[in-house]
Amino acid sequence: MTQNFLRCLMCRQFRTYFLLVIAMAFIFQSLLVFYLLAKVKDTEGPTEFGSSDSSRIQQALVNEKEPSVLSKSVCGILSKTALSAIKRATTKKCKDELTDIACKLKNNQLVPERLPNYCPRKDSVPGSSLGCFHDNNQSRLLSSYGVKLPGLTNQKCIDLCAQSAFLYAGTHNGKECYCGNKKPSLEHLLTRTYCSIPCDGQSSQTCGGVDATEIFDSGVTTRDSAKLQAPIVNGTARIAFILTLNGRALRQVTRLLRVIYRPHHVYLIHVDARQDFLFRSLLHLELKYPNVRLSRKRQSSIWGGVSLLDVLLQSMEQLLEIDSQWQFVFNLSESDFPLRSIESLEALLAANPGRNFLKSHGRQTRQFIHKQGLDRVFHQCESRMWRVGDRNLPAGIRIDGGSDWVGLARSVVEFATSPSHSNDPLLRGLKELYRYTLLPAESFFHVLILNSKFCDSYADNNLRMTLWRRSQGCLCQHRHVVDWCGCSPMVFRTADWTHVTSVMAKSTVFFARKFEAAIDQSIMNRLEEQITNSSLSYPGLDSYWESAYHRADLTPKSNQALLSVALSLAKHAVSLLLQNSVAECPGLRPSRIVAITSYFRHDHYLGDLIHFEVDEKEVEFEALVKPLTKTTHLKDSPRILSTLQVGSDFDPKEQVFRNRLGVLSSRSKPMAAFKWTGHINTTAASQLAHLVWFDPDDNVRAVHNINVTDASKTSNQNLEIDNPLKPGIWFVAVIYNGKKIATTEFLIVPQLGDQSILYEAKIRESQKAWEKYLPVDAKSAIYRREKASLMEKDISKFLDRMTTEYYAIQDICYKDQPSRCAAIGFHDWQSCASTDWSSFSQDPKSELL
Repeated sequence: MTQNFLRCLMCRQFRTYFLLVIAMAFIFQSLLVFYLLAKVKDTEGPTEFGSSDSSRIQQALVNEKEPSVLSKSVCGILSKTALSAIKRATTKKCKDELTDIACKLKNNQLVPERLPNYCPRKDSVPGSSLGCFHDNNQSRLLSSYGVKLPGLTNQKCIDLCAQSAFLYAGTHNGKECYCGNKKPSLEHLLTRTYCSIPCDGQSSQTCGGVDATEIFDSGVTTRDSAKLQAPIVNGTARIAFILTLNGRALRQVTRLLRVIYRPHHVYLIHVDARQDFLFRSLLHLELKYPNVRLSRKRQSSIWGGVSLLDVLLQSMEQLLEIDSQWQFVFNLSESDFPLRSIESLEALLAANPGRNFLKSHGRQTRQFIHKQGLDRVFHQCESRMWRVGDRNLPAGIRIDGGSDWVGLARSVVEFATSPSHSNDPLLRGLKELYRYTLLPAESFFHVLILNSKFCDSYADNNLRMTLWRRSQGCLCQHRHVVDWCGCSPMVFRTADWTHVTSVMAKSTVFFARKFEAAIDQSIMNRLEEQITNSSLSYPGLDSYWESAYHRADLTPKSNQALLSVALSLAKHAVSLLLQNSVAECPGLRPSRIVAITSYFRHDHYLGDLIHFEVDEKEVEFEALVKPLTKTTHLKDSPRILSTLQVGSDFDPKEQVFRNRLGVLSSRSKPMAAFKWTGHINTTAASQLAHLVWFDPDDNVRAVHNINVTDASKTSNQNLEIDNPLKPGIWFVAVIYNGKKIATTEFLIVPQLGDQSILYEAKIRESQKAWEKYLPVDAKSAIYRREKASLMEKDISKFLDRMTTEYYAIQDICYKDQPSRCAAIGFHDWQSCASTDWSSFSQDPKSELL
């Protein structure tokens, strides 16, 4: 009995303890919920009211603030966005920088709270009250923009409207802020007692009433830009050009320079720090042309990066030191081309001295701020723009922006770069702000000019033309270098000629972008004929050459797979030149690749030019090689697939592979590009096809569903494998309605060191069902086994054999002087200079004379 009593007592104690634990947990959870709700309230975003309908303002809740997470740093809890960036960064230096910026942002030490505006509207008193006016949802007096703003004060509303260049601001019902440009009529004026509701953010002041709005003068100037004066006939102006260059399109750059070059202008060239070929190739211009300089202060620029603004400001500062006479500066890229002569630009500038040519985004400033990411903090490190968190833009100034391609007067450049102005509160504050801003060059100069003594010089026209197709240009192509999505203009093609001439007839434009000779050079030829008012007849006018590799390059790092394939192709080319009698000329054995150049004619890719040395000293050759298609459309299947190709570096905007020679290694990221014919009888059961990838061991490595109804453009699909790809021949099959309709092959080039890599092949049971679509005939199986065996025994012999199957030698020539073997009796030896295809043939259109 005693034991039972004790057992019961212990049970009661246990139950009491258990209930106590549950109660404490409930209390803790309630406190945590209360804390989180308080945090949410503190970070609640504004509720915006649409501006499309002036008679009725529709409410829309906008909450873009990042939730905080319970993760500690040196300054306490950081946002999820900041922690994500810190976690993804790979170097300690970048992680520390991101942490420091996140802490400063959290403690309000990163962005100036208010900046001065030195451009008030004439006859206005910024912040002055116009009175209390009758106002309601049915007929808003200020109907351009409205927002429900927690913590509202009159000054906060005035700052918000001034930021968007609205002339008037109005507070309503304690929490609502409205903006507009139409001054309210006195017939709506009420006594001040109607505007008696306390402001949500400051109870000691009132912010309108239930059906009443107190309206204030924001003090900002109107958006209107003074019209440009007509060009002065034979008028002159000295121009400084900043060329910010990237890539390897040397001949397109030199052609641009040839068209815009004049001895009385000055040209400063900044080449990206990673582009050694372009920098090295342009250096000789300094020796021949005293008004052409290459900047030695080179930076690595990425899309949207802070470095782009740094490059512009540094270049402008250098131009002030180089030349004291220029009056305007224009920035151009390698993809720009003039629409009119430089003389006609001079005539316009002569008629408009001191004007600043910038292009604004349009009318919806709030939308621009959100889409541009101006209300976010970004930091550039590890060649990436990391998003760190949200921010409030400085109060007191007008925000604007649009294009980073500008034309500025010398006075603004001196103000923005001279040390004597470095302590100006507006300039200093904007440089602090844009140090952590995405796409800073697209709004820095706009904001500086519109809020400074130069505001009257603003011309809402940057004299440029761009081609936008949002459906193709806004595909988040830059996510590998920035935590954001952005848009890029399209490349102009000959088919756009009517559009170009139409815009030129209606608008004052002098430059356009983008142009890319590797895609369409014909439109550039037509523009040059129009500019010079003459018919072009250059040798090589319809040809274009673009460097892909040069042995002297310090950056970027050489592609060893590409060089291996190129050397194998060089051996094959020499063998064909010697009519397979290589033993008679042992000195012609290829020894080193000098350069690789992509060759285009009539806007079509015709192959790559491989420039190589041989054992015989001072003898060099260049061979034209072209990749062969390995795609087969099965005869007994419906021809509903127009194209099928596997490669890498696919550009979804222009729908081309940038890796034109198609050399892939185990570290490559293959992609299949395909297009349907558009003549598909799609039913509910036949809208999907399947893309099946087989590795060299005949294992199914991936199966992708692809939509056959999207026939409007070329689609693409990545091979989504994280591990290195096994070298050898890969096979891709397209399956539709249970039938194989097309196949293609691609080669993963083996390299020394690949033998040590473990190639995992985790095959799902569900994927094995697709193995039936492999070639099943004995000949194909024997062929694949032989290739695999040869690759394991001798990589060099394997490559020599495979390059003959995947590439065709189109032609070959010798550079400078022929080999001694040329006298033995071999035929068809030709000098590269005498051809029309070699990179050593004539190309006067791309020479700066």
